[in-house]
Amino acid sequence: MNSAPLLACQDVTVRFGGVLALDCVNFSARKGAVTSIIGPNGAGKTTLLNAITGLVRVGEGRIAFAGDEITNLPTHKRGQAGVVRTFQNLEVFSNMSVIENVMTGCHRHVQYSVPDCLLKTPRYRREERRCTELAMDKLAFVELTELIQAPSGDLAFGQQRAMELARALASKPELLLLDEPAAGLNMKETKALGKLITRIRDELGVTVVLVEHDMDLVMGISDEIMVLNYGKDLAVGTPLEIQKNPEVIRAYLGEDDGI
Repeated sequence: MNSAPLLACQDVTVRFGGVLALDCVNFSARKGAVTSIIGPNGAGKTTLLNAITGLVRVGEGRIAFAGDEITNLPTHKRGQAGVVRTFQNLEVFSNMSVIENVMTGCHRHVQYSVPDCLLKTPRYRREERRCTELAMDKLAFVELTELIQAPSGDLAFGQQRAMELARALASKPELLLLDEPAAGLNMKETKALGKLITRIRDELGVTVVLVEHDMDLVMGISDEIMVLNYGKDLAVGTPLEIQKNPEVIRAYLGEDDGI
């Protein structure tokens, strides 16, 4: 596995008025790995994802992706570069079919103009076929092929999560940021999600950054874990190292007997 960091955050600081949400946080994600960010509620996990994707402004520090600084790059430019994320709250276009939902993830690869769309030119039809094929491929990857024409609002919650992942994968990310993807899933669905994230890393070669509270999921699929506490990076290590770290145990669980 390549050891070079695909993502590198150096001394990242974010303030909301007088609140210091991130305080000189250093974080990196190795190419081809699953890196998890854990910590108590309010630790700054989602804020860090928002800083990486450009949804909040970094006051100090820098963020680099694939060797290029993206600290002040607009959000859509980061998406075009291959930085893609999902959110805590499920985002589903319930009035659209499953395949139509996933096709919206292809937008950064579409190469036709507004006039092409209005006139239904050969270029438009060709690009739409390509998007349909890409969406079908990603739906097959998440095992939703039989539901491609179903109204997305009719899917079970776990299936909607899988569809959301298919949509993110349709944008062909290099870096996929997942913000609490197991929220609302039962034990069986969470186990299936873990296998799917592992396949995204192993079969598609996509680098994954995971924010998650489900420790069984985190410990089972992560190559490396970073612990945030009160906006500071408390510890970094393998799952085993994090499980045995006394500072992590005290800060995250409030006890000294191990995780």
